[in-house]
This record gives sequence, structure tokens and C-alpha cells, in this order.
Amino acid sequence: WAYANVNASNPGIFNKAADMVIAKDLFKTFTSQDISYIVWAYATAQEQHHQLFREMSHHVVRLGDLNSFLPEALSNIVWAYATADECHPKLFKKVADHIIALPNLRSFKPRHLSDIVWAYSSAGENHSRLFRRVAGHIATLDTLDEFIPQQLSNMVLAYTTANEAHALLFEKVADAVIKNQDGFTSQNVADLLQAYAIAGQIDQNLFTSLASTAAALVGECTSQNLANIAWAYAVSNVEAPSLFNDDFIQKCLEKENDFSIEHKSQLHQWNLWQEELQSNIRLPPSLGETCYQTFLSNAPTPMQDDIISELMAIGIQPKGETLTKNGYFLDALVEVDGNKIGIEINDSSHSAGGKATGSTILKHRQVANLEEISFVSVPYREWNKLGKDRSRKQ
Repeated sequence: WAYANVNASNPGIFNKAADMVIAKDLFKTFTSQDISYIVWAYATAQEQHHQLFREMSHHVVRLGDLNSFLPEALSNIVWAYATADECHPKLFKKVADHIIALPNLRSFKPRHLSDIVWAYSSAGENHSRLFRRVAGHIATLDTLDEFIPQQLSNMVLAYTTANEAHALLFEKVADAVIKNQDGFTSQNVADLLQAYAIAGQIDQNLFTSLASTAAALVGECTSQNLANIAWAYAVSNVEAPSLFNDDFIQKCLEKENDFSIEHKSQLHQWNLWQEELQSNIRLPPSLGETCYQTFLSNAPTPMQDDIISELMAIGIQPKGETLTKNGYFLDALVEVDGNKIGIEINDSSHSAGGKATGSTILKHRQVANLEEISFVSVPYREWNKLGKDRSRKQ
């Protein structure tokens, strides 16, 4: 723990200590604090030892209960396993079940709550009851003043990544951020905005409030920060001239060679948003074209054959797999009474908690506003349930 705490690298010591613990089977001698400190140290020092993590996980799972584990130990353990990319579902389930069974979460500090949901989200260990319990607890707090910016942004991003929609939590965090933005970094702002946009939780007051803070931090933004912020505002459709100006464009040009495929696609959608707004601010032609071509190459593969056959059966001649001029793919395109209608298969990636995701919101709005094509969404799961019942499909 001491070596990890001062960021001192010494692989030999870490390997020797782990091997000794395993060889002498010392797990039963460890307290809950010992366990949390050990796995935290290996994760923090980035010292991999798969057998140690595996045996420690088995030991914790075999315990009759986790009543001796304080909130800090619980959060450190799941944080360590997620950070070290050690997959142990039974351990995560044991910890989650214990937290859910507690009478209340008042002993959990903001750091514990943030680290726990971050760990489950990052590890892909989605446990809906745990996320609901934590969200319910936070929603009842009088204030979130004790949460630092990174904890707030990590928390909402964790809920978004885990596809856990909890409107009251997002509202509570938004109110706290609108009230106080002291100490926010460009990463905090980008993560927070992206989380709300991805989840389709569009709080106009939040986006308006953060515009000036984001503008002041543009000089510190990474390429990822720039793209995420731009895309989030495009989804929200909240104008922010103080943010998106010549300084923002200049920063994008400085980072031009750093943008990933995903980020270039996001910038293309931001550029389309500026066209929607009839703004004078646009990406320079060369960067704009690069982002457009990247967006085309990154388009998803549609799943439209079955729907097309049913449309043809009722006398409608659709165009399948249509690429719009702005780079959006439609599963099918039909024309009825002179009106163009895009058909889209709505799978689980299009919504979260019954609400459209940011990507879906942005696509539908931009295709409607810029290309005059309305949308009809076909729920993928319900469509599959119909099986061979062609009459109901039609």
C-alpha cells in the first residue's frame, strides 16, 4: 500500500508479496481493510497479478457476509477490480447484494458512491438494483455540496454507460452543477455534458449554465473534450455562441491530427447543427470534409430486409439502405403522398429507460430539419416477437 500511495514502482516486491500470500494461503488472516488495501495497491500501482486477484475474489465470495466491510473497503475493492480489469462477477454480485440489503446508505461518503457506480459501469457488471439504490439515496440528500466535480461527472457518466436511466438523479446533479461550477476541469465538463447527451437527459438550464465555464476551459481541452462537448451541445440543441466561436474552431484546428474516428464523426454532427442554426461558425472546409467522410465510413449496418418485404407486400415500394446527403443511414425510405418517411429499426441502442438516446435525438432532428424526412421507428424487440405473423407486421 505504501509503495502505491507514493507512486513508487517496484514490480519485484509486488510479485514476491503476492506469491507469498498465495503460497502460504494468508487470505483467512486478512481483515476487510487488509483486503481492500491490498487490491487497491496493486490496481493503483498497475501491478498485474491475476492469481492474487482471483484468489482474493474467491475468499471474499466464500465469506458468510460482508458486515465487517466498511463503505471505504467495499468501494476500494470494486474500484480496484474494475481498474485492474479483473473480471469476477460473483465478487461484484456479493458486494452489490450486500449494499442493497443495508437499511440505508448514510455511512457512504460521496467518494464511495461515485467509485462504486463507476466500478460497476466500467467493469460491465450492470446491477440495476444497485444503481437504483444509489440513485434513490442521492436523490433524497438535502444537498450535493460535498461532491467534488469529478465525482459528479463520473457518477452520471457511469449511469449513462450502464444504460441506467434515473431522471431524479440526473435532475439532482444538474441542479448542483448549475448552483456551483467552481473547480470544474475541461474533463469534468466534457464528461458531464456527454453523459446527459448520451442518455437523452436534455436539461436546457444545465447546458446554458455550463456554456461560459466550457468556453473558459477551451484552451485546456483535449481533442476528445472538444468533440464530446461539441456533440453534446448538438444533441441538446442549446445555442452557445460564447462557446462556439473562432477560438473554438482554432482549437479544433490545433488538434486536427489528434481526433479519433469517433470524434471526427461527432464534429460532423456538430457542423450539421451549425447548419441547422444557420450559424456563421463552421469547421474549415478541409476539416469538415474529413469529418464527413469519416462519418460515412463509420455508419452502422442497417437491419432492414424483413421490413422491406412487408412494405412491398402492402403495395409500398421502399428504397432500402438509403444514405442521406448528410451521411445518415436509413433502414428504408418510402414516399407517401409526396412526403418522405424514413424507416428505422429501433433496437436497444436507440433508447434508455424508455427515452431516446442522444444519438437518436440528434439523427431524427437533423434528418427532419436539413433533409425534410420524417421518421417512423419500428421496435426491434416487438417486431421479432411477431415471428411469422405477417398480418400484424403489415
